[in-house]
Amino acid sequence: MGFTPKRLYIFTGKGGVGKTTLSLAFTQWLREQNLSATYLTLSQQALSDERASYPTQSLNEWGNIPHIHLELEECAEGYISKKLGSSMLSKWIVKTAFFRALVNMLPGFGYVISVGKVLDMLNEDPQLIIVLDAPASGHALAMLEATSNFREIFQAGLVFDDTEKMLKRLYDEKHTGVRILTLPTSLSMQEAVELKTSVQKLAPLDTKIFLNHSLESWTTELSDAPVAMKEKLSLELEVIEEFKNDLSASIPYSASSSAKEIYQDIKSSLEKFV
Repeated sequence: MGFTPKRLYIFTGKGGVGKTTLSLAFTQWLREQNLSATYLTLSQQALSDERASYPTQSLNEWGNIPHIHLELEECAEGYISKKLGSSMLSKWIVKTAFFRALVNMLPGFGYVISVGKVLDMLNEDPQLIIVLDAPASGHALAMLEATSNFREIFQAGLVFDDTEKMLKRLYDEKHTGVRILTLPTSLSMQEAVELKTSVQKLAPLDTKIFLNHSLESWTTELSDAPVAMKEKLSLELEVIEEFKNDLSASIPYSASSSAKEIYQDIKSSLEKFV
C-alpha cells in the first residue's frame, strides 16, 4: 500500500452527481486494500417524532460493505449520557420540548452533535476509516462550519471545550479530506470551485474536485457516434480545459447498470480519491 489514508473522507456535491455511488465504491476499494473502511450516512439534522426511512436498495447492491446510519436523536442521547453519566436522564432530556426546540432553532446544532459522534467513533477505533456520504453542497459546508460557529457562540464552558477538541481533528488536513463531485458542465464545475474555495477559507483541508460521468476516456469509441453525442463530448472537453487547474481527476462514464459492473469500470480511478 503506497499511500497513507485519511481517517475521514467527506463526499459531497450537488444532488445527482453520483456521490452515493462513488462513496460506496471508494469504501469498497479501501476495504480491498485491507483497510477497515465503513460507509456512513446521517439522518436529517432536526429532531422530529417521525423518522425518515433510509433507502437501502442501492446499499443492498453493494453486498457486504459495512454501513452506519446515524440518527440525530440517538447521537444526542449518547452525547448527553456521556456527559451526565445517565442513559435514562439523557433519554428524558432529548424528548423534552425545550431541548428539541433548541436543536431545531440553532442552525447547525444537529451537525455539531452528529459530527461529534463521527469523531468519537474514529477516536474509539484507531483503525477505522469513515467515508461520509454527506449532504449536498450547501448543507455540507454548513456541516463543516457548524462546529466553528458554536465555538464562537460559546466562549467558555462544556460546549466550547468539546468544539475545540472537535475542530482540532475535523480541520486537520491529515485527518479529513473533502471530495467534491461535479458533472461535466460549466455551471456544475463553477459551483464545485466555489464550494472548494469556501471550504478552504474555513480550514486548510485537503479538498479536491472530481469530474464524474466523464466521456473523456470514450473519445475513440465515440468517433462514429451520432452528432449529438459528439457535441456533448466536445462541450465536456471544453469544460475540462477551462477548469483543468481545478480538477484533480475525471471518473470515467460507466454504461453498466449493476453496482458490480460499475465498480469494475471505475475501479482504476478510485485511488485518486485518497
